[in-house]
Amino acid sequence: MLHSVERPRIDIDEQAADWFARRCGERFTESDEVQFQHWLKADTAHAQAFSDLELLWDDMNLIESPHAAVPSSRRAAVVPLQQHWPHKLLAMAASVLLLVGLLSFVLLVERPQLELAAQADPGQLHELALADGSHVTLNMGSRVEVRYFEDSREVTLLEGEAFFSVATDARRPFLIQAGAGRVRVVGTRFNVRLSEDVLNVAVEQGKVLVDAGAASMPPVLLSTGEVVQADYLHGQQQISRVAPDGVASWRNGQLIFHERSLAQLLQELSRYLGKPVELTDANLAERKLSGSLDIYQPQDFLTSLPLLLPVRVDTAEDGSVSVNAL
Repeated sequence: MLHSVERPRIDIDEQAADWFARRCGERFTESDEVQFQHWLKADTAHAQAFSDLELLWDDMNLIESPHAAVPSSRRAAVVPLQQHWPHKLLAMAASVLLLVGLLSFVLLVERPQLELAAQADPGQLHELALADGSHVTLNMGSRVEVRYFEDSREVTLLEGEAFFSVATDARRPFLIQAGAGRVRVVGTRFNVRLSEDVLNVAVEQGKVLVDAGAASMPPVLLSTGEVVQADYLHGQQQISRVAPDGVASWRNGQLIFHERSLAQLLQELSRYLGKPVELTDANLAERKLSGSLDIYQPQDFLTSLPLLLPVRVDTAEDGSVSVNAL
């Protein structure tokens, strides 16, 4: 009877230790968290075991170093564990030992083989050559973080826009996190643009799987010359086509745009100008424009804007710009 009662408890404590270690790892995903919450709610014993483990782990920080001198008056006799420790405490102690081993394993396995951060300063593009032969071109004011693991290559687009030329490696997919969206490829050439409310992915060559990370926008597989635009503000995504040589035209200094909303254009213009460009009339936000602009001379576009739309462009002393309806 003792074994039939004690064994499940040890199993639960081992499960709790495993979840604790995994949650301490850098690669614990939102999907993993959902599974953990399901495990936690499946049985009150799960929640109790995990809570006990957290408390015991915190208490370990209070334990004196074994090398520290202890006054003789405070030394205690050694007591055999089997005789005096409650069974639950023995199980928890075993779980802590298991947890220490798991944490060591997680830290060892999940340590990136390559880790770097890069950004493009205002007014400049930035070329990034990676160890596997992949290349990243950052648009002005854009930022990325790169981590290569044994089984994956991972990039986080923190801000702005980047063009990726990914070296083929079937063993290690290339994963890009851009806001809530995720892009997965093996080897291809494509562009990713992230703004406040929009994720845009365009493929110059190959195939790209794009998951916008929203329930209303199912994952889509893009081929050469296809573009997906995920509009988080309106909960919509749209797939269109573009000439492959028109993908990431900004790399050549000319941004070519087709049916781009004024709000999106001005937000992008802020990056090229290095100063905020504000649209003060929301009624103009969805006005569509097509054309091109010199990314190194963004002021020229602002100068010509009143010729295209009934607006006035005002520049403040600090260089910030407001676009106002007439």
